[in-house]
Amino acid sequence: MKVYINFIDTLNTSLRYIVSTLFIIMVSLVFLQVLTRFVVNYPISWTEEISRYLMIYIIFLGSALLVRKRAHIAVDFLLEIVKSKAKSILDMIVLIVSIIFFAILLVFGTQLTFIVIGQTTPNLQFSMAWAYAAVPIGGLLMFLNALAVLFEKILNKGNEKEEQLT
Repeated sequence: MKVYINFIDTLNTSLRYIVSTLFIIMVSLVFLQVLTRFVVNYPISWTEEISRYLMIYIIFLGSALLVRKRAHIAVDFLLEIVKSKAKSILDMIVLIVSIIFFAILLVFGTQLTFIVIGQTTPNLQFSMAWAYAAVPIGGLLMFLNALAVLFEKILNKGNEKEEQLT
């Protein structure tokens, strides 16, 4: 399990660079669009389309990073009012439900990607499957990161028991 966790952390380091690069490209394209639209008065239509698809990828890839850090927005009202043992159980239930959701997102996102493979984007005329592929890719990465969190919880639970015995 530790090997898997280290692999996911290495993957996430690469993923951070990818997300950062996509964000820089998206900001540059939006800046170019604003510049050409309002200064030159001749807008470049493809920049808006690519920026939209880059934003989709940034969201799904960034969500995978947030799953690993447990940084998603959550309603933690129940976690604050229950006792520590129940809190651990409730946290594990939420994590397992999340893993199931990410698996569903992966399966149905893949199906949807294959359904739209024949459709093309309005300006650039490339397959919409490239845009929709962000869903299963993000679902897979979120699933893998949630598994890493689950494995880490299991490993830490064993460490907590050892610490309590000493």
